[in-house]
Amino acid sequence: MPEEFDFSELRKYLQGQMDMGEEDLLLDEPWTLTRKKSAAPAPARPANSMPQMRPANPAPFPQHSAPANPAPIPQQSPFPSNPAPFANPAQSAFAAQSAFQQPAFGAPMQPAPAPRPAPAPKLDAGLTIAPRAVKKTTAAYELADSIGAFYDALKTDALYARAANVVRYEGPEHPRLLILLAAPKPGEPAGAFFQSPTGEMLVRLFGSLGYAPESLGVTYFYKDAPRALSPILLASLRRMLTKELSFIAPEMMITFGEPLFYDVFSKGKNFNELAGTALDFNGTKTVSLVDAYAMTSDKQLKWLTWKVHIPRSGLFTAAK
Repeated sequence: MPEEFDFSELRKYLQGQMDMGEEDLLLDEPWTLTRKKSAAPAPARPANSMPQMRPANPAPFPQHSAPANPAPIPQQSPFPSNPAPFANPAQSAFAAQSAFQQPAFGAPMQPAPAPRPAPAPKLDAGLTIAPRAVKKTTAAYELADSIGAFYDALKTDALYARAANVVRYEGPEHPRLLILLAAPKPGEPAGAFFQSPTGEMLVRLFGSLGYAPESLGVTYFYKDAPRALSPILLASLRRMLTKELSFIAPEMMITFGEPLFYDVFSKGKNFNELAGTALDFNGTKTVSLVDAYAMTSDKQLKWLTWKVHIPRSGLFTAAK
């Protein structure tokens, strides 16, 4: 029987291209392939349309008969022809006793004395040992009471003291969806991410999932430029992000890119296993996807995001 293949996804893709107009269709974005209600779907082809053919006179199953004169089975004696000499128990006991070395003059052995515990140090009754004090400093941004004061305090922090500009959040007061990128792209105007090719692509993507453009916001993990930092400084950036999220208060946060995933969640997690799954960052519902800038010009990454990662989380529903 020839093997049957399921071409339903290909049929849906081709039908979507025929149903939509050229001005509304982007062939490299799978989330723009929405079907219209004009044509009824064609009836599905039955999975097994050809009957199975069986031979009219099947060949008889071969019968095997036992041989007329089977060869005799040689019989073996249960006792060996040359048995080993039987060991005398008295001799074995004497040999074991001689192996044990007795002390001189037949005196019994005495157990070794147990070591005495070391004497406890004697402390003066008037002497007390105070616990070591650990000085904990609070950063200025942690004391901010508004998002404006938070960004002003970041300029005084050691991480951004030499930064020419600290990029701020762009979007509504409490967005439904917060886009977290690693850092601003060089040459991209500040405050105009959603007018860039990558921003417009993400607007179309999440618009297909029911998110209006005015419900989206964007911020950056690095407020100036990405750089290699020690684990201690990365922990400071995570605390900054936690404080920033307390003011933005999004319903969900989407991170883009594998390096950013490890900056946010540390090296203890695996991006390939957790991309698209529902995660949590300090109380904020989070989903990690592939790099958005690379996705803009890579059709395979778009299909991976739309067909694999977004359905994996279970948090999104395609708009009807």
